[in-house]
Amino acid sequence: MRKIIKKVAAVAATLTMAFAMTATAFAEIEGEDYFSIAGDSHLFGVDEADNADFWVTVSEDLELPLVDTVESTNTVYSKKFTCASAGDYEFKILKDGADYGWSYQCCIGNPDSAWADNQTQFRATMEAGEYSVYVQPMTGFVCIIQNQKAAKIIVRYHSRDEDSANFVELTKAAIEADGYSDVKFDDAKYQEFVNACIVAEGGTPEETTTVADDTKKDDGTTVADDTKKDDGTTVADDTKKDDTKTETTKKASESKDDDGVNPVVIAVVVIVVVVVIVLAVVLSKKKKNN
Repeated sequence: MRKIIKKVAAVAATLTMAFAMTATAFAEIEGEDYFSIAGDSHLFGVDEADNADFWVTVSEDLELPLVDTVESTNTVYSKKFTCASAGDYEFKILKDGADYGWSYQCCIGNPDSAWADNQTQFRATMEAGEYSVYVQPMTGFVCIIQNQKAAKIIVRYHSRDEDSANFVELTKAAIEADGYSDVKFDDAKYQEFVNACIVAEGGTPEETTTVADDTKKDDGTTVADDTKKDDGTTVADDTKKDDTKTETTKKASESKDDDGVNPVVIAVVVIVVVVVIVLAVVLSKKKKNN
């Protein structure tokens, strides 16, 4: 009897686990997130100002399919569109727009789990012709690649009426300077993402801007160039020479102190020795006389 009960329990447990796994898999399929773009009609081939047909959350034509062409550890969604004419055009990236409307908008630099209403509005400088929009939801990264190059994008970090209306450079420093302190954007990682998208389009990755590049002036020279003197040396060179001279003098002084005894000390020692000898001789003579 006990064996039968154990067998029934084992079968029941197996069926329960199988059902749970099936239900979970089904739920994952049914609840899979999808992403789309909404924005200015020019971005979607319509050369008409103030066309609201593309500022919508329900449009299968604007959904971005999952792609595997970008080398990344996180999933990337992308789609090609055609820009009607050159200009600066605005757009937003949405998650599950057909189901939740504007509730989940991309916040640049934040994972899609943190997206919300009234988030980042993008403004891209476009040329006429085909382009690709790329979105990486897990990092909140968005870029546009056109003619194998990254289109310039500026952003309005949050877009509520009470938020700043400024569009600023897509860098952490620029966004923070606009009055935000909760910025999660990572410049270096974003550049890596953009470069991976450029490569996916057959282009050459952009060089990362360095501090040295920022020191360049309008005439092409750098701050370092201004330190050069007429003889070809630089202030840095002179400083180095002075430091070297000081260090050499210091070492010489230390060497002298270590290798020899101060002359004054030697003289004092000699005098003391002479006095002691003289006293010893005098005392010796007195003893003999006595």
